[in-house]
Amino acid sequence: MRDSPKPNLEGRTIAQSAVSMAQVMLSSQANAAGNVHGGEIMMMMDNAAGVVAARHTRSYVVTARVENINFFEPIYIGNLVTISGRLTFVSQHTMEVELMVIAEDLLTGRQVQALTAYFVMVCLDQAGRPKQVPTLILQTDDERRRFEQGQGRYEERKRTSGY
Repeated sequence: MRDSPKPNLEGRTIAQSAVSMAQVMLSSQANAAGNVHGGEIMMMMDNAAGVVAARHTRSYVVTARVENINFFEPIYIGNLVTISGRLTFVSQHTMEVELMVIAEDLLTGRQVQALTAYFVMVCLDQAGRPKQVPTLILQTDDERRRFEQGQGRYEERKRTSGY
């Protein structure tokens, strides 16, 4: 296992860890009708959430929970799928990452919001134990509002499941 740098617990902004990732959907990712499997998109979302969390912590991270995954529109072979992820809330050891998936028909330019979800990520030390997450520096009213909403979801998770 590689040595990871010392964590910067001074905090980072949401913009410093945000990510946008894109991929064209292929026939190997779809069923016979041309619809991309939901699991393929969820795997891409998990990857994006992991990148956001690792950028924020500069540490190993794992997915602890997926919440409020909503499928709004189908995604088809040939669509360009863009996944945008950003932190909404951090606690001592966990981070909530909000993800939005946009599907674009490259021939027409039509874009639709296909999915949204929240992924809860845990920051780990090299021994695989939870470790301290840097604070989240909030810069806008929208970021503060999303943080408060994320804190409410965090409190509900703690109350009902221990996360």
